[in-house]
Amino acid sequence: MQTSTIEPLKIIIPGEYYDSQIYDGKLYLWGANSSISVLNWNGLVENINIEDNLKLVLKFAIQYGDDLYNNLLFQEPDIKDIILTKFKKLVKNPIEISHNLLVNHTVSEKDNPLPFPHADSSIHYKTVYVGSQSGISHFNSNSQLDEFSKIKTKKISDLPVLSLSASHLTLALAAGSEGLFDYYIGEKSNDKQHEPRCINEHNSNFVRWLYPSVFSSSYFDESYFADFKITKKRKNKPRESMISENQPRLLYNTEITREIENLDASIITSEKVEKQPETDTRYFQKLFSVNEIFETFDNNNEKNNQIPEITWGTHDKIYLVKKDHIQLAKCNPTKRNEKQKFIDIGSVELEKTLTEIISADSSFFGIVLEQDDGLLIITSMGQYISLPGEPINWRVFPNSKNYTNQLHVIYEDSIHIYSFNHDFFVNQADKKIGISFGKK
Repeated sequence: MQTSTIEPLKIIIPGEYYDSQIYDGKLYLWGANSSISVLNWNGLVENINIEDNLKLVLKFAIQYGDDLYNNLLFQEPDIKDIILTKFKKLVKNPIEISHNLLVNHTVSEKDNPLPFPHADSSIHYKTVYVGSQSGISHFNSNSQLDEFSKIKTKKISDLPVLSLSASHLTLALAAGSEGLFDYYIGEKSNDKQHEPRCINEHNSNFVRWLYPSVFSSSYFDESYFADFKITKKRKNKPRESMISENQPRLLYNTEITREIENLDASIITSEKVEKQPETDTRYFQKLFSVNEIFETFDNNNEKNNQIPEITWGTHDKIYLVKKDHIQLAKCNPTKRNEKQKFIDIGSVELEKTLTEIISADSSFFGIVLEQDDGLLIITSMGQYISLPGEPINWRVFPNSKNYTNQLHVIYEDSIHIYSFNHDFFVNQADKKIGISFGKK
């Protein structure tokens, strides 16, 4: 059976862009000229000119990125080798999207009705959110493709935002010097917040979700983990009865987290239907600083009293970057004992000393580090991939259903969409780098 790594597939779309999102078969492109375009992604993929025997793996690579995880077909070594061989052949040459193909599958292009330029964007339950210095705005993306030009936008807050992340019917918001906030975006009732709620006033530059909890990264202060707990809603009893009078009242409805349903790789289905979530109660417990998380299992008994180059957390892991290695902690949200909430899973030695890190993020395929000279990807197989050149913007999609293996990198004259397909063949229980599948 083959064991060598798989290089990522690169798709190049020409144009001058500022940001991108991919969701439910649509590719959203914010133009540098303050426009917004919507592409029929599924239609575009169907019309990419490649060999017929590679069309199935192309679908897995850029349309159905979760479907090969934990697939029973991979228990047969011969089948696994066939799929590996096809992936390796697929990625030999980049796919360049022609002007005609781009035009033919651009469903709508209009002036951007949202604040521009924005600091960050996200899509959650068919709603597009953007955060900027002027606040938070959104529009509903659940319209027919040919009706997109009729979208209406709404501003929901004046809070200046540097980073936002959507999950559990809630926006986690990094508001710089104003701190870390969250904002419930489900259906409001009398006891729900109508304004962003401050979790901590310490500086917050970048936010990501770990189960129902939130990790706040800062370039100017210590990063921290805001611990939240989910409790199922009791029938016929008021929510106030679930907490004591002394319990911090960061309380609102959210969805029950669910395991993602795996599809049989032998069948390509239509887009997965995003169901309206059931609700239960989510409430704040306490804050854990980075020092508190990592000093409990520091093998050298050294106090981590210096702020590292960067620290961030996503889904199931927290990463602390040192000069020559990355220290890792795994989050265990079910443990009540604070000492058991974070598990030491060791460290990863770096092949070379890193230069100053500008930003970082994680997905299932690995981690992405932005440095002055470009991006460095460390994959879940331990492979180092450098993408030289300063990007205008980049993002990964760990919360998506079909695009978890994608990295979008925007340069001055094009957007490069990278599809990483090695992680389907990695033992998810033992992996250190990247999110473990099943931990969304």
